[in-house]
Formats: sequence, C-alpha cells, structure tokens
Amino acid sequence: MNQFDQQWRKLTSLARQAEDARGSSAPYGFSTRVVAHAAGMPLNSLSIPFENFAFRGLLVAAVCGMAAIAFDYATFVTSTQTDAYVAADMVGDLLDLS
Repeated sequence: MNQFDQQWRKLTSLARQAEDARGSSAPYGFSTRVVAHAAGMPLNSLSIPFENFAFRGLLVAAVCGMAAIAFDYATFVTSTQTDAYVAADMVGDLLDLS
C-alpha cells in the first residue's frame, strides 16, 4: 500500500472512534467572550481604508438610487405619453408582416 492509503485508513479509523458532539451546547457566556475578544482586537491597517471606501460607495449607491427613484417618479407623474406607449403595439408595427 502506498502512504496515502495508510494515512486514509488511520484517519477513517480515528473518525469512527470519535463521539458525536452534536447534542452538546456552547458553555455559558461563550458568545459574550467571543464578542469581547473580537472588540478587543486591533484593527488591521489595511482594513481602515477599505472600510472608508466601502462606506463612500454605499453612500454613492444610495444617492444614485434615490435620484433614479426621483427622476422615474417625476416622469411617471408628469408624463401622459407613457399611456400611449403602453397601449401601442410597437412590436406588431415594427414587424408588420401583412
């Protein structure tokens, strides 16, 4: 047998011996300790510019979305020609096969 087969058999035999821990729960206060540990970690110097860039991108996307809604609403309210376009059979007129 080659080395991979031996390692695979050893790994599978160890996996069969392991107990099923799905019924156990996290210890009391585990989530609080995880959050406290994450809050206490220093920020990476590379993440700060990325966070600023991401926040600016979010603001630009929100402004563009609000502008799109505003312009679309203004044309919807003031334009009466849209009803004529909706009612017209443009595809039938363009393909006029008769």
